[in-house]
Amino acid sequence: MVSDSLVIVVGSRVMSAMCRHSSRLKTGFTLVELLVVIAIIATLIGLLLPAVQSAREAARRTQCKNHLKQLGLGCMNHLDARKHLPSGGWGSSFTADPNEGTGPDQPGSWYYAILAYIEQKTLAELGAGMSVTSAGFRTASTQLHQSPVATFNCPSRRAAKTYPHQWGTLRAQQWVSSLGAVVKGDYAANSGDSLTHAGVGFGSDQYWLPAVASYTSTSWTNTNDPSPPNSRFYQTGVIHYRSKIGIKDLKDGTSKTYLIGEKFLSPDGYEKILPGGSGLYGDNQGTWSGFEWDNHRVAWNPSSSYQQADYQPRQDRAGVDNPGWLAFGSAHAGGLNMVMCDGAVTTVGYDIDPIVHRYQANRLDGQAINGN
Repeated sequence: MVSDSLVIVVGSRVMSAMCRHSSRLKTGFTLVELLVVIAIIATLIGLLLPAVQSAREAARRTQCKNHLKQLGLGCMNHLDARKHLPSGGWGSSFTADPNEGTGPDQPGSWYYAILAYIEQKTLAELGAGMSVTSAGFRTASTQLHQSPVATFNCPSRRAAKTYPHQWGTLRAQQWVSSLGAVVKGDYAANSGDSLTHAGVGFGSDQYWLPAVASYTSTSWTNTNDPSPPNSRFYQTGVIHYRSKIGIKDLKDGTSKTYLIGEKFLSPDGYEKILPGGSGLYGDNQGTWSGFEWDNHRVAWNPSSSYQQADYQPRQDRAGVDNPGWLAFGSAHAGGLNMVMCDGAVTTVGYDIDPIVHRYQANRLDGQAINGN
């Protein structure tokens, strides 16, 4: 009987303990325990987030390099087919026109010149065979100006879509200025260390133009020929005003000369037009604009009226960086991506020596440099 009573008492105590334990489980975590768990999770997220962001940026940077590789291949294919690199067009008062030929005869940009060589031939032929004043041409050209090409944009900076613009007066296709948005690019062709380039020294009345009936103007003086080496307008890069640069013209070698690189742009101007500075002058027209800051950048020339630092490659930074339209640059930390004239993609550090940078931009100064 004693044994049975003991069993009953012990069993009762066990059941009571189990009930108390079950009740405690049902109440969940205490407030202190919950706060500790939240703190641990927050700490882990804080440690993990930079690594995730770094991995994403590394992937975007790799994609940007692939874009430049494709642009370089497009230029190489153009070189094979035409025996010269794509031309830089006629200037900011002109845009792409499928009926005006190729090379120096094409008023539009080098971007437009390589479309057929990067599997975008259909885009390049929009409006072909139509009069520039016809409704059909206007419709086709509108489609061209509003058709993004993913290869033309760096994913670390902005998506391939249309953006607001401020084109100004065009010598033909003036209605393009009235479009709400156009496509833009994040890459710029190397125009060397040219003293006079794009909007610096090439005024609206200073271009040397071919005799094309649909583009003639009595107010347009064709007096400044950039071809003589002793001319102030002489171009030392590889893609520039009405250029026609072949292999024989790359005196310093294809692997030692810049072809196309990322351009500097203030983050404030990624998706809108700024009131002045680089966001206005370095990205205000569009992908198809002729010889212009939007699509061309240069290295420092000692005779320039601007400072050496104005030409130095730099990472995108907020604020109107005047005159940021001169320099190569990117959204990446440490350096920008550049494709050389042999098609190889390399990184140009923001701390590159200005003289070295200049030598690699000039195709014929006899100063070939090993490495960046």
